[in-house]
Parts: sequence; C-alpha cells; structure tokens
Amino acid sequence: MRQPFVTALGQKRMSRNLLVTIRLADGTTGYGEASASLAWPEETQAAMTRALRQIINPLIGTEIRHFHRLIAESWERIGRHPTAVGALECALLDAFTRSRRTSLWRWLGGRRRSVTTSLTISAWPADQAARVARTAERHGFRRLKIKVTGADLQEDIQRLLAVHKAAPKAALWVDANQGFTAREAIRFVSMTRHQRLPVRLLEQPVHRSDLDGLAEVQRRVEIPVVADESARTIADAVRIIRHRKAAVINIKLAKSGLLGALEIIRKAKKAGVRLMIGCMAESVIGLSSSMALACGTGAFDFVDLDSHLLVTSPRCTTGFSTEGARLTIVTNHLGNGVSP
Repeated sequence: MRQPFVTALGQKRMSRNLLVTIRLADGTTGYGEASASLAWPEETQAAMTRALRQIINPLIGTEIRHFHRLIAESWERIGRHPTAVGALECALLDAFTRSRRTSLWRWLGGRRRSVTTSLTISAWPADQAARVARTAERHGFRRLKIKVTGADLQEDIQRLLAVHKAAPKAALWVDANQGFTAREAIRFVSMTRHQRLPVRLLEQPVHRSDLDGLAEVQRRVEIPVVADESARTIADAVRIIRHRKAAVINIKLAKSGLLGALEIIRKAKKAGVRLMIGCMAESVIGLSSSMALACGTGAFDFVDLDSHLLVTSPRCTTGFSTEGARLTIVTNHLGNGVSP
C-alpha cells in the first residue's frame, strides 16, 4: 500500500495478491488477479492458491469455448473463495475474448469509453486526511470516499470537516465498513447535515448480516445507502434488491465474478436499484477487467475504481489509461488489455 489503509475493520500496509494465468494451446494467455481483503481475512494468498489448485486438473485440455461450464463448475466447487474464483473467471474470459480477436470491453457491450472514479481516503487523523484531499482536488478528483470507523463519531465528523475544508469542491462518499449500528448511522448522517457537509452516499453502515438495520437506515436518511459487505454473493445481492434493503448495490469482481456481475446488473436494472462498481486492493492487472465491465456495460451510477492509485502496481501494459480521476479504455487491445 502506498500509505497504510485504515478502515473500521483494521489496518494493512501490504496486500498479498494472487495472479492467475490461463494459457491456451495456441499460446493465447489470459490474466486475472485476486486481492486479499480486510473484509475477508480468511482469503489469504495461500488459501486462494490452495482453492484454485483443487480445480486445475478439470480445466486442463478443455476448450475455451466452454467457458460458461468451466466458470459454473469452478463456482460450484470453490465458491467459498469468491476472490479466487473471480480472478480465475477473469482470466478465462480474458483468454476467450483474445482467442476471438476482440476485447473484453467490446464483448461486454462497449457502451462507454471512460468513467470518473472517486478516490478513497482512509480513516487517518484529520490533518493527514486533509493533505491527501487537497492533493486529490488539485488532480481533478471531485468525489472523495472517506472511511469512518464508528468508534468515535466526533472524530469521524472532524475527519470529514477537514477533508471538506481542504477540498471544498468535492462531494463526499462515506464508507463505514460495518462500523455503525443503525441508530448510530442515522445519528451520524444527522450530524453531517448539521455541519452542512456535502455527503452524497453512505456505504455499508451496519454489520453485513443486519439487513433490517440496513433498510432502516435507508428509510431514515435522505442519501442513498450502499450495500457492499451485505452483498457478498449473487444471492445476497438479489435478496437485497428484491426486498429493497438498500438503494445501491456495490458490485465487485472479487465478490461475483464477471458473469455474476452481469446477473446482478440485470436484476438491479429491472428493479430500479442503482449500482456502484468497486474494487479491493487489485493492481492495474485486476482493475483492467473491472474497467472493461464498467465501460462495457455502462451500468454504474457510482464508480470507485481507485485501487491502482493506492497500491504499487507492477509495470505492465493494461487495458486503460489514468488521467487524474478519469479512467479511459484503450480500445485497440485484445481481452482485458493486460500484457507483461
């Protein structure tokens, strides 16, 4: 991590990620990346590696055109390790689209060329958060996602006030990472209103299992509430959509994979639920597939694809370019655009 990453769930200085490479008989190669996460401490690099080794043999010798079956079987066998399966799925679809001489972005619809991302500011002391916010605004960021912990509401408010003072043009998205109770979350939003803070979004205010609490917060506040950890699986997301537990679903490839993400998008669009696309701590490698989904489908109202700005990424060719907050697809590549 370029700086310590601090949330209500803990702190980390390094993300031990996993690179997944699929090589076809003709030499075509596809890439995916799995990221460790504070939200899922059991998803270590070693655990993800062990899980993927369980399904290697059934893949060998299978034709890539059968990717639907390969992906479905992989989720069935090791779906308890979604970050690992999601990375495998990205690698398979990267290899498939390359073998068809097209890009993953076009295969997913090719609807947009670029998106504007938020930038995440950790639950740092107010002065440190302000310094990062000031630099971010100079680089064109107009949406800042601020981590709060719920441990001290006044401290959380002071962090937001410092960020707003440093970057007055920026809208604030607040991510609690399950740090509040429903009552605390409602009180917190009221405090931000009293301070006239431009908070436009509240992500995962309560524990992931507290769907009633999530719904209560959404009923009682005027800003959209986002389900992230509560929407850990496709089934979770569908349940939240069906019962209107939140206004927004945060889709991450580490949770659903690409095909699962398409299913959630279909369900959400039909129900009128808005969508965010997020990330874990992937480098530019993993983020290239997320960018293909974001721009290919054009389905997302909120974009939080900034992990490549938070970690030191390997030197490689990727499927998108970065200019401040603007991320743009490179249209003349194959697959997700990653190459060593």
